[in-house]
Formats: sequence, structure tokens, C-alpha cells
Amino acid sequence: MNLLHFSNADIAGGAAQATYQLHALLREAGHHSVLAVRQKFSSDPDVVPVGVRSLRTGHWSELVERARARMSGGYRVTPLPFHYFNRNLAPIPDLDAALQAMPQPDVLFLHWITHLLTVADIRRLAERVACPIIWVLLDMEPMTGGCHYPGSCTRFQTGCKNCPQLQADESRNWAERTWLEKQQLTDLPITFLAPTKWLGDRLAESEIFRKHPVARIPLPMSGRLRPLNKVMAREILGMPLDKKIILIGSHDLNDPRKGMDHLLTAAKILATRRPPDSAPSFQNKDLLFWLMGSNGRSLADALPFPSHEAGYIQHNIELALTYQSADVFACPSLEDAGPMMVSQAMLCGTPVVAFNTGIAPELITSGDNGYLARLGDAVDFAHGLEQLLADDGSAGLRAAAAAARHHDPHQIERRYEALLAHLTQRPTEPTKT
Repeated sequence: MNLLHFSNADIAGGAAQATYQLHALLREAGHHSVLAVRQKFSSDPDVVPVGVRSLRTGHWSELVERARARMSGGYRVTPLPFHYFNRNLAPIPDLDAALQAMPQPDVLFLHWITHLLTVADIRRLAERVACPIIWVLLDMEPMTGGCHYPGSCTRFQTGCKNCPQLQADESRNWAERTWLEKQQLTDLPITFLAPTKWLGDRLAESEIFRKHPVARIPLPMSGRLRPLNKVMAREILGMPLDKKIILIGSHDLNDPRKGMDHLLTAAKILATRRPPDSAPSFQNKDLLFWLMGSNGRSLADALPFPSHEAGYIQHNIELALTYQSADVFACPSLEDAGPMMVSQAMLCGTPVVAFNTGIAPELITSGDNGYLARLGDAVDFAHGLEQLLADDGSAGLRAAAAAARHHDPHQIERRYEALLAHLTQRPTEPTKT
């Protein structure tokens, strides 16, 4: 089949990497897959940059940038870069460039399209290609008036009036206008793809799209993510061999949604305790927190243990080695579609302590392959860290097995083949061997 994808980027960032993995998987299965992006970082010839059309630059672009500046400055309550807000103001993309590369797609895929496509662009695109649409949910933005995560707000269930993430009366109406625009997409042949149960549940609560069909298929993951001898991984990265390493990761470690305040509380609790008598001997002084992501200085300074700031890791090999080097991955996210880091860590044989949200409940079984803490309970989170630090390594092996089953590329491919066949009413085509 001819498959046309739209994404803000191809390989920069977690959402983009997930999109690219799917594009590559479907291409390897024998489909003609083209990925149209605003920002291209790979050398893949099937990734097509769709820049702004010169016809609509000049005054229009100036107005767009002015509106963006107002939305990202005086109109916001939540400071950027936290809680991305889709202003529905992307400059007009060059859809012709994408459709020249893929003139007659059988299925159109929408991924993370903030900054690339507006609601009006989606309508124009759908009318031009006249084919089934799969909208892959990578966060909650498709079902809201613009926020990617609403926090405690439930207005996406009723109309997105008086958005709490925006300030000033004029700006608050912006979210409602976008929400109402999205209602005009309900007649399109959209099937939503929810990689996690959490996202599927949120869509079921959405006033706009709750009646649309939803498929549940996990995201494909990089084949580089697999267990490796911990000593070897640490030697390659220059990590100490005599420490118990707790890995923490986030694109931005200051993002309140990622729950680092709860992690800090759990670490302080851990600092006052000793491991149980039955556990292998280690002392608190033997612990090292390894921080992966940007803006980790304030967290590093506040931790009651030694820490190392690795910064934002862009290369897949280094990322895999970092996971493989850790004894435990700590994920205190409070509201998350995933995060992908839970799956990535487990695939590398590193057990995870996470709150009971996102993908964690689908992968983690407490006492077996990790620890699922009560949402927002730092004491329980500390108990999970304690338990896994005392593990003999078997939890990591079971974690890798569970994640490998969940993200099995062959199963994911078969489920996509069935979905594509259903949407196009074609028999399932044999895949390449």
C-alpha cells in the first residue's frame, strides 16, 4: 500500500523517533511509506521536508509569528516549555511537496503535528487525498483545545472554555475556538491509534472524538534496545563499577508533569533508610543518581546523594548503553502517554519504578519485573527503589522479556497489516521475508 505520514520531525525527540520507527517498520513490510516533516534530520530519501509555501509567506507569516509570540508570552499561565500548547497557527505547509512524493496514498497517517498542520490543513489534506486516516495518539492534543496534557482540567470533555493554561479573556477563547474547529473534523474517516490504554481511555472521555473507532497497537521500538552486560556498558561509558546507579530521565528534568519533586522526596526518604537484612549489602554512600535530560542542575543540587548530569542524549547507541548501565530506572511521571523511557529501560534489562499511570501498568508487575507505586505517593516510590536496589538482577531479565513481548515488532506489524486491510477493505498482503 501507499502510506503517507505527517509529523513535525523525523528523528528529533521521542515522538518523532516513534513515528520514524513505524514508518521504517511498514516500509520493511513491503509498503511504500513516505514521511512528510517540517524538520528533517535523517538522510532517509523517503522523508520529505514540507516547508512553508512562498505564496503564503511575507505578511501572513509575520502575523503568525506575532500571534505565536503573544501566545507564548503574555497569554500563557503555564510557563514554556512545559505543557506545549498547539496554537493552531502553523504556517501553511507545502502539501504539494508531500503529494508529489506520494500522489495517491491509500492511507494517511497523522502523528505529532503541532507546528506543522492546523485543523484547517487537516481538512484540506483529507479532501485532497480522499482516503482513510489513522491519527496516532502520542499525547492528548488531538482531543483538546490545544494543550498536550491538561493536568487536572477536564474541559476537553465538554468544550475547552476558559482554558486554565491561558490567561486573558481573548486568549482563553482561543482554546474553545480550536476545540470547536476540531469538531468539524468528526465527519472525516479517522481511526485513532492509541499506543497505550491510558491514551485510549482519555479519548473515550473526549467529547469530540469519543465515537470514533480506536485501535490499540503499541509503538515499535529500536532494535538497539536490548540487555547487555552491565559491567561492559559501564566501562564503555566510563561509569563507576562500584556504585548502585539510579537512572532518571526526561526531555526536561524541570517539567512539573514529570514528577521530579516526588522523586526528590523519595530520595530523601531513601537516604534515611538501610536496605533490609535479607538484601545484598550496600550502603547509601554507594548510590549514584544518573540524570539524563536537560536542565538537571537544580535536581542534582537538591538530591541527598552524589549525582551525575549526562545531559540530553541524542545518539541511540549511547542511550541504550546508559539504560544498560543502570541498576534501576526511576520514572516519577504524574501524567504521561508513556513515557517511552519506561519501555526503553525495560527492553535494556533495567527494572523500573514508576507511578501507576501511562504505560507503566501495562508493563510492570510489582515484585516480579519492577515496582508500580501508587500515583503521587513518594513513600511508596521510595519503597520501590529500595526493593529493586536489593534485587539480584533477575527482575531486569523479566523486565526485558515483558517489554520485548509487548513491543514485538512482528506482532506490531501483523496488527497494522490487519488494520490497514480493514480500513481499505483489502485482503492482508504477505510481508517481505
